[in-house]
Amino acid sequence: MSAAGTAPPVPVTMTAETDMTKYRFVKIGTAANTVTAVAAITDEADFILVETVDVSAANGASVWPLNRGGIVPIEAAAAIAYGADIAPSTNGRGQTAVATQFARGVALEAATGAGHIIPMLVQLEETATV
Repeated sequence: MSAAGTAPPVPVTMTAETDMTKYRFVKIGTAANTVTAVAAITDEADFILVETVDVSAANGASVWPLNRGGIVPIEAAAAIAYGADIAPSTNGRGQTAVATQFARGVALEAATGAGHIIPMLVQLEETATV
């Protein structure tokens, strides 16, 4: 993940609305400059969380914007094949995209099960899965 043009985008700091776990999809929150956890497979993810956030102690949530490309780590919700389109699961982990989702990246390694961290090539535009 250190080759030219493949590093994660520069993180930005926003205010967290909920506790969240690193390397998961998050979305724009309900107020300006806030982010919140993805809660449904139909949620449109906007960022990947850089580090775990405890709202009671946090000064902010550091996130990688998905509109800047690059390669970011994503936590798998289940097994994911190499080259599969990735979209958010109900808890923000990455899953193989299904028909009701917008893919946000492509798996650059296979994940053999839930909890595995794999590199994801960010797609600059959301791709509807059919």
